[in-house]
Amino acid sequence: MYLSNLPFNMIRIFYFILSLLFISCDDETPIGDNFVVEAFLFQGEKVDDIKIKETKSWNSDDTVDVMIDNANIKLYANGDEFNLSYDNLRQSYISNEEIDIISGNTYGIRVEVNDRVATAETIVPTKPVGLRLSNDKIVVPSLKLSPALPNILSDLFQNARTNIMWDNPTNEYHYLTIKYVSAQDDPIFTEDFPGAIGDFFSNFSLQSAPSQDELYNVICMSLKNYGKYMVTLYKINEDYVRLFESEVQDGTELNEPPSNIINAFGIFSSFASDTTSFEIVRQ
Repeated sequence: MYLSNLPFNMIRIFYFILSLLFISCDDETPIGDNFVVEAFLFQGEKVDDIKIKETKSWNSDDTVDVMIDNANIKLYANGDEFNLSYDNLRQSYISNEEIDIISGNTYGIRVEVNDRVATAETIVPTKPVGLRLSNDKIVVPSLKLSPALPNILSDLFQNARTNIMWDNPTNEYHYLTIKYVSAQDDPIFTEDFPGAIGDFFSNFSLQSAPSQDELYNVICMSLKNYGKYMVTLYKINEDYVRLFESEVQDGTELNEPPSNIINAFGIFSSFASDTTSFEIVRQ
């Protein structure tokens, strides 16, 4: 699974934190001699989301990431070690062997770039428990421009909803994503509607962040299309939670954000997930 499949907010926060990392000074190592590890494991999935990037100084105008494609990377898993190779299409290091990513197991990584070696470990969380929906079919009738439309939209905003629920007796952190998976777009708001109407409702789209809750209320009018939506609920570990917490620091207090990479920047983290789905239908 690629990081690009993760929620936009998570990607934004990750790059925010990396930019702050480079503000802190390393008196012994020039910034160009260091590197960034961006590595994620997903329970039950292939290993294909390991990226190594060049560092930039905090005041650099260059916003394009430069991938390092010649790193030597070993993944330590289930008592074995695996060499990862660079995939130019994915711009990521992958394993050509099957590696079981198992909840509760500890995994290690070793990255070598120009004789600089970085290491890290992560423990894969257990799978989320009790994922369910209050309603897996939400009715949104075909909409037409008419004097009654404001009242219709108000009613749908209040009632065209579903609750995503899960069990969380030990207050662990989760986040979720909602992805449209139907074969083609089928807009709720057609081209007949002023763009401002659809834009207003899109302001209520999913904003994923780590939470210890057991419920998320989906405002279905914030979604763009009729059809099927896949809900993925992730359980995450403390390393990833600390990334989010770092974003709220005062911009005048340039504290170094947390990193679990020894001798480099970045993060090596893992996720476990479960999925369900719902539909938005006309009747």
